[in-house]
Parts: sequence; C-alpha cells; structure tokens
Amino acid sequence: MGQNSFISDADAALASLIWNGIKNEPSARNLISSKEQIWFSSPKDSDPKGARKLSVFLYSITEETADSSRKGTEHASFALRYLVTPFTGNDKDDHALLGKIIQFLASPRIAGTDAEREVGFSVKVDSLSLEELTKLWTTLGTPLRLSLSLTVSSAKADYDRKAEGTSAPAASQTSVADLGRLSQLYQAVLETFTEQSNAWSKRNMAVKQWLLRDFKKNTDITVEEMQTTLNNLGGKLEQRGSTAQFIRPLNLLAGYYEHQLNELKGLHKITHRQGENIEMVSAWIKEVKDLVEALGGNRQA
Repeated sequence: MGQNSFISDADAALASLIWNGIKNEPSARNLISSKEQIWFSSPKDSDPKGARKLSVFLYSITEETADSSRKGTEHASFALRYLVTPFTGNDKDDHALLGKIIQFLASPRIAGTDAEREVGFSVKVDSLSLEELTKLWTTLGTPLRLSLSLTVSSAKADYDRKAEGTSAPAASQTSVADLGRLSQLYQAVLETFTEQSNAWSKRNMAVKQWLLRDFKKNTDITVEEMQTTLNNLGGKLEQRGSTAQFIRPLNLLAGYYEHQLNELKGLHKITHRQGENIEMVSAWIKEVKDLVEALGGNRQA
C-alpha cells in the first residue's frame, strides 16, 4: 500500500465495509440497493437523478508518526475522517439507514479491499458534539443535516521514513498480508453469525428457545456471549492485541456448525435446497477454521 493509493484504498475499503454491513438487511436494501449508490463527493453536491443514496465525504486527513520497534526508524500512519450522510429523499428513511450503519459500526471494525492489494484499515465512529458538527456543516456552506463522522486509519504503520523509495522488510510485508487476510476472515465469520443470530431472534418463541438451547448445549456458551466475543475480537484485531483468548470460542463455533452439518447430512432424503445448505454450512466451518489458523499464525509472528 503506497502513499499515493492510501486515500483511494481507504475509500474502497470503507464503501465495501458499509455495504457488506447493510446489504443483507431487508429494510436497508429497500433504501440503498447497491454499493454504487455510495459516493465520495461533498454532501452539498446535488444529484438530480437521485441515484446516490449515501455520501461518504473525506473532510480531514491527519498524519501521525510513531517509533518503530526497529531502533532508529519512524513510521507514518494517517487518520482519515469521513462525514457519512444519507440522501434517501425521506427523513424517516434517512434515520433508518444511518441507524443501520451505526448499529453495524457500534464496535470498531477492520476494513480491507482485497487480499492481493493487502490493505487493512481500522474504522471507528467519532463522538462529535452538536457544536462540532454544526461548525463542520457551516464550513461546507450548507445547513446541518443528519450525519455521522467516522475515522479510518491505517491498521499498520505504512512506510519507513528513513527508507523511503526502498523495499520494506520481509517481516513487515508478511504482517500486512496477514492483516488483510485476517480482516476478510473475521468479517466473514462475524457477518455469518450475526445474520444467523438475528434470524433466530425473529422466529416464534418456541422455535427461538429451542435454537438458543441447542446452541448453548453444543457450545457451552450463549448466543449473546458468542456475539460479544466476536465483537470484542474485532477490537483486539484493530489494536493488534493478543487474540489467544478467542481461539477456544471460535473452535466451539466451528463445532456448532459441524453439528448443524451432521444434522443436515443425517436427513433421510436430501433435497436440492438442503444440498445447498450443506455447502453453505461447510463454507462457514472453513471460514471459522481458517480464521483460527490465521490467528494462530498472528500470535506466533
């Protein structure tokens, strides 16, 4: 990730993170139907065709330096602040769309673009006061609108100031690659479990209670505890902290998916739809196990 591509990489990562967080929510999909409806122009720019539904506007860039673990070197990282403003054409829908985004980003996230480009960013919601927001919108020259401020920063120091124009050490390159892969695996596991637990909460009381008991029976923890654990893992990944304590619950989650898989395979007659479900649950198991393996490698790095 070079300095010249940092902003465009951050734009792409943030758009993907927001879209992946809302695309499976039916209520949100009624308001914004594709990632192409997210744009990066100023929220005061008009859209006569009404095709743009969410403005994600970069309004501040801050460069920060920090000492490297390698003696005598300094690295630079950047904090990018974005103003997120919905434009659905209806105040109630604006509130609903922004509410979904806030709910999804309630805990810090790690965003990435793709594995080949090896890009990792941390994303968190800013706590701006009404006065700060008002000043921001005044600077933009437009009346205050419902909006949200996010800070996106590089999840790893980006370059060596004393070695600009040279190749980074192999260990640093590996660290970036690992971070990008961890981001993708973590987001996949989190989204799968969150979607499943949300679906359970909408079932009738009898079915819901059975599902929750079955999960606790096969994992020895509750659905709420697993959701909290996965959310906390995101924070640890952002901080580059120890993740050893998350290996066991992730293995338990993989075991639960294996239990679901065995239940499906044990059916007397497997329909086409059930065959698709078998493939889907098998993919879930692989995602969790790959994440466990990646976390193990990260701890040994």
